[in-house]
Amino acid sequence: MKNKCAIFDFDLTLVSIETLDFLIAKNAVNQKDEIEKITKAAMSGKMSFADSLRTRFAHIKLTKSDVENLKAEICNYITNGFISGLDSLKNDFDFYIISGGFLEIIYPAADALGINRDNCFANNFIYDGERVVGFEEQNILAQNGGKPKIVAQILAKNSYQKVFMIGDGYTDLEVAKANSSVIFCGFGEHAAREAVIKEAQNFFYSVTDLIAFLQNSA
Repeated sequence: MKNKCAIFDFDLTLVSIETLDFLIAKNAVNQKDEIEKITKAAMSGKMSFADSLRTRFAHIKLTKSDVENLKAEICNYITNGFISGLDSLKNDFDFYIISGGFLEIIYPAADALGINRDNCFANNFIYDGERVVGFEEQNILAQNGGKPKIVAQILAKNSYQKVFMIGDGYTDLEVAKANSSVIFCGFGEHAAREAVIKEAQNFFYSVTDLIAFLQNSA
């Protein structure tokens, strides 16, 4: 077993977009600014994640085709450098994705990044025929404090000597705040949030610098 793991956020970290907002914006152009404000409030710690998810879904009018279209395109939005970067780390690290996003959209990108689907944790859409009518609210990651709980489950099953949490949002920072053994790496190539920068143990504005830090971790 590998003795280190890197746990990644998905939206605005492994990919350059906020996937749910991207879907909503395509179908509710006149509400794009309002949706982005809600997301920023949650990712900066000013609104609970659960509240932000419910509020965004109140604006949603999505179909299965919308989701399928983004699944087909999502690999185009993988942040430059991560595919080769993770490949350079794969002999020493296990990789995980923990996201408030949605597994259907994450899986194709995880495949391209070489991350096992069993190591991906995220939310699920609920469908009524062709319509997206909501999300599974009982999912841990649809609730407040979900990411630290998933990380705790991972660590209970493994004996990693070093654990890194990488992401742009306050929900990612919460993982390290809940578990002092987790080394937080803020990632700001797509979104540099003041609240995260202020409290981050480490903060990186590029994949190159982040991968170099992980490669040099003893």
